Amino acid sequence: MHIATDATHRHAVLMIHGLGGTRHDFGSLGKKLEDSGYDVYLPSLPGHGSTPDELNSVSLADYMQALERTYRELAGRYARVDVAGISMGALLALMLCARKRMTNGSLILLSPPLFLDGWAGSPLQPLRHLLYRIPVLRRLIRVPEREPFGIKNARIRNLIRRHLGKGSAVHYPYVPLAAIAQVDRMRVKVKNMLHRIACPTLVVHSEYDEVTSIRSAEFICEHIGTPDVTLVRLTDSYHMITLDNERDTVAAQTLEFVARRCADATARVESAPAPAGSM
Repeated sequence: MHIATDATHRHAVLMIHGLGGTRHDFGSLGKKLEDSGYDVYLPSLPGHGSTPDELNSVSLADYMQALERTYRELAGRYARVDVAGISMGALLALMLCARKRMTNGSLILLSPPLFLDGWAGSPLQPLRHLLYRIPVLRRLIRVPEREPFGIKNARIRNLIRRHLGKGSAVHYPYVPLAAIAQVDRMRVKVKNMLHRIACPTLVVHSEYDEVTSIRSAEFICEHIGTPDVTLVRLTDSYHMITLDNERDTVAAQTLEFVARRCADATARVESAPAPAGSM
């Protein structure tokens, strides 16, 4: 996490990683935002950065409590705070912005899994809702990280395979079924909260996402509360778009969106009429 010492009037970006992931989920995007003059914060979510089984005791409430605390701290120190999330992190970003009724910042959603209907999904996937009802199975069943790891690029996929094989801390090799149950809770809640999003929003999604189809992005754009929503469709990536073939496109679109919305907000403030009686 980047910590600034004199940030009263500066611009922060809170970035939320995915399930079983780390700050590495974003690839070089965080560094590129920092190089563009933004202070970037990449906290580790509860249950992450340790062992996968730690996720058995983590609830949606735990995620939100941690993120709301971080957001409050940033909002108290920065004039503007943007929130970005990838995969599960995108769902959490949506919930955070809806709960806070965020207007002084933008929302960036990367591969939001509102529907788990990607082309690599198992036909037995709906059975998970029955298994959720059996506590011991929720905790014992492990859902492995498997090919293609959200990556279309063969070279990068091989790197990830080697990292997972060596027990690297870049990403958990599996997550307990209990963690997937929390994602399903998020998906339901987000659908009911979309109308509360009032800030400018960027949605970037691949048409070939193996986890969640482009339907997720289209649904968000159709039902979100803000009229200022931009959808960027990718055609040469899978789920982890910040690491895959179009990672430079994702970074460029994100940087352009953040800069443009920041400039728009500054222009509105500067053009606003002075309060009556001011000199």
